[in-house]
Amino acid sequence: MITHNYGDATVMYRNGSVYSPADPFATAVLVQGDRVVWVGEEAGADSLTDDKVTTVDLDGLVLVPGFVGRADSTPGESDRSAMIAAGYTACIVDDTQRSIQLHSFSEEPDRELPAEVVVRRQSQPADSSGKSEMLIEASLSDTGWIDLVREELRLGSAVGLLPGGQMVGAESTVNPWAWATLGLRSDVDEVGLPTRATFTAQTRGVKRLFRAGGPFGGQIVPDSLAEFTGWRAEALMVQTADSRIAAWSTDPRARTPLLPELVGEKYPVFELSRIGSTEYRM
Repeated sequence: MITHNYGDATVMYRNGSVYSPADPFATAVLVQGDRVVWVGEEAGADSLTDDKVTTVDLDGLVLVPGFVGRADSTPGESDRSAMIAAGYTACIVDDTQRSIQLHSFSEEPDRELPAEVVVRRQSQPADSSGKSEMLIEASLSDTGWIDLVREELRLGSAVGLLPGGQMVGAESTVNPWAWATLGLRSDVDEVGLPTRATFTAQTRGVKRLFRAGGPFGGQIVPDSLAEFTGWRAEALMVQTADSRIAAWSTDPRARTPLLPELVGEKYPVFELSRIGSTEYRM
């Protein structure tokens, strides 16, 4: 993995696709220091680029907010590098001897999970509670969390996902898109979760529960911390848990940002990450 610290330099990432509520058709992001200062399309990128701006050609990558992983203790350098190389920009430190914390791979301070947030372990019954804030443990070997997340979202709860099981130390670190793929339940005749719902719970949802990043935490919008990842994907769409209506979501009039299409275990491939002022490339 190649690392480059841009310091306070201004960098334009362009010629890609950007998952951002600021502009559903965005193809570019302007970063200054460790902050996003602009999100938009190529015409705007042209007007903001001069000889003082470093340009990074995304070559079609889709940029999304960084995923939040999990560790049993504050990760050392090797585990941190492994998680960054898999597309994570932070992790939940779930040490049973201490409070649950959010550990950012930038220079942001660690944050403790507020006492009012309910933590639902996979060993507990998957009954919905309608609590206003819930961190739900989600195992790739047990799909019970899917129905719980769907019901809590229906009740209006703020939901974040705590990845279940060992993430690093095996042959490879778990690809973060595995949870959204499983959530779709495309291989069984059961109601699943739209990709966007699972993805949001893995990114913005977690940041919101930990009060991290202010109102823009877990998003690519102006004034947010630069914490995004770049993925190579074969196709982009708004993928629902019902394949019959997935194609509708690509209608530009819907003005909905697009995410990678998820099919089986053919996950998007991580290529780039920007965490604070530092860029990581495979």
